[in-house]
Amino acid sequence: MKKITLLLVAALFSSAVFAQYLTLKEILDGYYKVNNVEKMKEVNTVIVKGSSTNMGQTFPFTIYKKRPDKFRLEVPIQGTSMLQIYNGDKGWIVTPWTSNPLKEMTAKQLTGFKKETDFEGPLYNWKQKGNKVVLMSKEKMGDTDVYQLKLTSKDSSVTYYYIDAKKFVLLKTKSVKNIKGQHVETEKLFSNYRKEVDFLFAHSIKVISNGHVNQTMEITSVKYNAPVDDKLFNKPKVPETPGVYNGK
Repeated sequence: MKKITLLLVAALFSSAVFAQYLTLKEILDGYYKVNNVEKMKEVNTVIVKGSSTNMGQTFPFTIYKKRPDKFRLEVPIQGTSMLQIYNGDKGWIVTPWTSNPLKEMTAKQLTGFKKETDFEGPLYNWKQKGNKVVLMSKEKMGDTDVYQLKLTSKDSSVTYYYIDAKKFVLLKTKSVKNIKGQHVETEKLFSNYRKEVDFLFAHSIKVISNGHVNQTMEITSVKYNAPVDDKLFNKPKVPETPGVYNGK
């Protein structure tokens, strides 16, 4: 009798624990709602300004995104500008202080920037985008309960998403990439969420590689549906003399 009672208690306890877990659909629905995805479909451009600190040096930056698949990053550095530009087909990286200031993006880099232009993010309409999403676990991230989702992109790259179990905001992503023969684990931590017009936006981002913080970003302004000229995404012109490029 005692054994039966213990089994019943164990069954009830496991049922109660299981009931605390949401399904993948419920988690994603909460995530979509918090991120106001339906409203995001009405957004055609985003301009993000902020500052980035890396190895003790801080630089301002501006990101331009325009539907359906355009992206531009500007980082002013000592009178010049480092640029990363993707126009939906080709992309370029400008580092004016080097002997080869203009480089065309590799196929692998283009794939990464293509993902950056997804306004709603890879978790939205993931099946239609050729992705696979699996609910891995519910765990603790500090004192916060989070759901860990595993997203496998159609290019076979894997990213783990850690979503707050109560607020449904994204707190962390984790991925492992092979860089020059070495496995590099990269984590991005998102915090300081504040509302920008109709959308919650993480104003503090920390990037950790193999356990070491290598970049922090603070967002100062976010503008939606502001005019963005298509010319910003054209192939940039660079003068013959390196080191004097002004980023325009």
